Amino acid sequence: MKTRHRSYLHAITFIIPSLLIFLTFVYYPFISSLYYSFTQWDGINKPVFIGLDNYRNLFHDRLVIHAALNTLYIVLFCSLINNPLSLFLALMLHKPLKLKGFLRSVFYIPVVISMVVVSVVWGNLLQYEGVINALLEKIGLASVVHDWLGDTSTSLITIILINVWYATGYGAVIYLAGLESIPTEIFEAARIDRAEGWSKFRYITLPLIMPSVTICTFLGMVGSLKFFDLPYVLTNGGPGDSTSTLALVIYNFAFKNSTFGYATAAGILFMILVLIITTLQLRFTRKREVEY
Repeated sequence: MKTRHRSYLHAITFIIPSLLIFLTFVYYPFISSLYYSFTQWDGINKPVFIGLDNYRNLFHDRLVIHAALNTLYIVLFCSLINNPLSLFLALMLHKPLKLKGFLRSVFYIPVVISMVVVSVVWGNLLQYEGVINALLEKIGLASVVHDWLGDTSTSLITIILINVWYATGYGAVIYLAGLESIPTEIFEAARIDRAEGWSKFRYITLPLIMPSVTICTFLGMVGSLKFFDLPYVLTNGGPGDSTSTLALVIYNFAFKNSTFGYATAAGILFMILVLIITTLQLRFTRKREVEY
């Protein structure tokens, strides 16, 4: 009995430091943020409790509503473009190619580059007098020359396409892992049953890589929901608020307007939105996973 109590004491001794760190840097900030969301606070002076006013104002704030629509637009288009593109790239790189290892490295390179560096490089390329417009003029497409980031009609879709370019390699790696985990016997049996092309992909490959689809879709949605780096560096939410996102708006509320209470309330609602979207997505894709 004494030995058991001693082992419990040793276990608690090792757990307490980690538990204190977790409580200090996770639970306490979260609980305090719930309190601050009901206050008017500038980050310096004493918070003033105002009840649900912050939440009421958020549902009538045109900037927040527009940023939420932009964020959902980004999630939708990044999912519709990035996932199929990553899967197609993985299928191509899964084939026996001579330069397969080199090509995998090339397509993965953007992922290891800082998003800030990516933003600065693309910002220079997409300037009105930048390389892309100059190239369009040289190949006889002067009519296509455009201020890609300075026009409200093209700024958001341009940023989405940059994000797709950046994230496609990462998604392809996830799909490649799923493809390479499928036993070769399954494909050999499919070949004997004369399952080729689209039928083979639809009825064999896709169901067996659904765990990879779940992971890739989840990571892509979470990354799109917290979209911040690209619009912050490239446009700062402009022109107007055409590229504003919820993450960027919350940042501006807190660190530019010094309305920390309002920003915290927006962050709480943002967290709820992320939980709802990701929960629905995980339920939808996990139902389609199969075991082998």
